[in-house]
Amino acid sequence: MKALRLKKGCERRALRGHLWIFSNEIEDFDSSIEAGADVSVFDSRGRPVGSGLFSPSSLISVRLHSTKAETPLDGAELKSRIAGAARLRRDWLGEEALAARIVYAEGDSLQGLVVDSFCGTLSAQVLTAGMEKRTEAILDALEEVLEPRGILLRNDPPVRELEGLSREVRVGRGEVERLTPFTLGGLKLVADLHTGQKTGFFFDQRDNYRLLERVAKGAKVLDCFCYSGSWGLNALKYGAVEVHFADISAGALELAKINAEANGFESRADYLNADVLELLKEEKSEYNLVILDPPAYAKNKKSVPAALKGYLNLNKWGMRRVKKGGYLVTCSC
Repeated sequence: MKALRLKKGCERRALRGHLWIFSNEIEDFDSSIEAGADVSVFDSRGRPVGSGLFSPSSLISVRLHSTKAETPLDGAELKSRIAGAARLRRDWLGEEALAARIVYAEGDSLQGLVVDSFCGTLSAQVLTAGMEKRTEAILDALEEVLEPRGILLRNDPPVRELEGLSREVRVGRGEVERLTPFTLGGLKLVADLHTGQKTGFFFDQRDNYRLLERVAKGAKVLDCFCYSGSWGLNALKYGAVEVHFADISAGALELAKINAEANGFESRADYLNADVLELLKEEKSEYNLVILDPPAYAKNKKSVPAALKGYLNLNKWGMRRVKKGGYLVTCSC
């Protein structure tokens, strides 16, 4: 393994547990080291800081995966960490782990790898040069640990370009349908794994959907930025009398419609293809429950002030559509 030495004092973050080493922290930066190579990192006095994967194109030059030097991230170690991540999800979610995020990148010590499971089909994102170099080993490990029907590589996020990687979507193993069926919280759903947002679906709100059981019965609901309809579908499951699904994307509304029909909700569902903010401004109806789950307003630190203004404006108009005694569900990411 190649050795990298840090400038004086630059080891402090890593020794406190931070997993990233930036290019300006490395003494005599050597961009000739192969992208994705295992490297050992030492402080300015030659003491080991850890082992990581090298990325010469990114400002984040090394992503540490061990606090020990000379510790490669090989096929056996990848399999062990993926198995550990899958075991943790099963312990926490039980049978619901069949439809869940299985690998959380840094959260599972697999920096640059995200894997979602859709009841036997996997959608994975390989986001760094280090993981790109190990794609086949990752696919082997996923097959051995999870035994999926197919694995889709959703390698189209713009962040890959910062790593010097191309953007692509391809089937890595087996077969993957464009509309992949799965079950979540008792609802029959499909996800557009090939062209949908992110990995095809957002599992992060799964616990929050259950909160609707307290407020959805008998409610008239407006589900804004609905995507494939999960918020509104859960409201219908818990007894909402009608849900208006709103999204600027006709494709998203088509997914929401497919999912509503699959669960027998078509008579209580309506679809609004519109810019949500303009809809909220022009809409005169009031609802017992308004749900705002917009895409990210802040892509970077510079955009935070504008994003805060955007959220304030969005919530202002969302609240104006809530009936007295009703509820506003608002989210940000």
